[in-house]
Amino acid sequence: MKCAVYIRVSTEEQAKEGYSLAAQTDKIIEYIKSKGWTYSQIYNDDGYSAASRRRPALQKMLDDATAKQFEAVLVYRIDRLSRNLKDLIEIVEELAKNGAGFKSITELIDTTTPEGRLMFHQFGSFAQYERELIMQRTTMGFHKRLKSGLWPGGYAPFGYKLVDSKLQIVEKEAKVVRLIFDLYLQKKYGVVNIARYLNTEGIKSKTGKKWKFTVVHHILTNPTYTGIIARGGERVTGAHKPIIKEEAFEQVKEALPLRKLKPRVFVSPNLFTGFIFCGCGAPMHMSYPGSECKKKYKYYACSRRLDYKDCKLRYIRADILEKSVINELRKLSEDTPRIQTIVNDLKEENRKALPSLKRDQQKFSRKIILFTKEKDGLLKWMSQKAAKPYTLNVLNERFEKIELELNDLTHSRWQV
Repeated sequence: MKCAVYIRVSTEEQAKEGYSLAAQTDKIIEYIKSKGWTYSQIYNDDGYSAASRRRPALQKMLDDATAKQFEAVLVYRIDRLSRNLKDLIEIVEELAKNGAGFKSITELIDTTTPEGRLMFHQFGSFAQYERELIMQRTTMGFHKRLKSGLWPGGYAPFGYKLVDSKLQIVEKEAKVVRLIFDLYLQKKYGVVNIARYLNTEGIKSKTGKKWKFTVVHHILTNPTYTGIIARGGERVTGAHKPIIKEEAFEQVKEALPLRKLKPRVFVSPNLFTGFIFCGCGAPMHMSYPGSECKKKYKYYACSRRLDYKDCKLRYIRADILEKSVINELRKLSEDTPRIQTIVNDLKEENRKALPSLKRDQQKFSRKIILFTKEKDGLLKWMSQKAAKPYTLNVLNERFEKIELELNDLTHSRWQV
């Protein structure tokens, strides 16, 4: 009989309980050889939880089952496939529909026999019961930490470090947080210009990488900096010291949506920002290079040169470029036939591009809906269910990544 080997271990299980992928593989292959069977492929979901079906190796295995590439799936234990009884039954039924059985080598489960199918349902029920019991036991602990103002899990925000589940200010980072709020409120910088300013000044993010505007936006909208902890729809006063006064945070909260609504052409004092592009395809942004006394001249510079230093185009003085462009526009305004040709060409380009732009907008909208659902699901799960502290860290990290993704997607959809 040709078999498929499915192995899985979540990050938490590997760290806490020692479910080694190598050990699972060795035991299953040894079992296959003892029966005189063969195996076609090993499907490995390393670091994925059994609570969800969204696992790449599992999906690949089900696709291969449809293609009849094996006759049975072998696992070390039933909970390697899933801890959710509904998912477990659906996966096994999908395998059976495609002529593949399911067998656990350490339990009396073999869905090719009536007895095995009975045991499968019983063990599946116990796996779900165990999961629900763990969740119930840890719910109280999660809410107790939150109510006590302790950090519920995940990485500490930029500006803080974690000491015994409590956030403590890292003054060097806290100065950067205050600078970000000051640049936004006092200097009227937008999130893109703040990120560029931090990178130009050589200020590193928490990970040591360059600043992105989405990270800046996340800092400006994170109530943790005012001494509040918000999780799962709950807002409590944290046990940590605030970095930003609540008044400043509220001012940013009021200003952010208003600035989004204003078209850039009316906000920027620079005539052609957003209209001029480098030969490498990147937009040209305003820059003030040189010493303080030289900053009376503004320059257009390639954004890739500013951010990544991988474009060689020289800086172009704004006053010279703008004067040159305006002179050309004056000449063009007197050439009616040429204007009509340009208008017609633009209309044709827009007509051709419109379907693609609509598809892009729909794609971004779908992704925003999916990420929003996942974000809401995480919030609901963390507030109503429970998990081990390590799992809470992973969930909080995922929550923060989703928020950044949503910021990116919203910005991309707005640009389209």
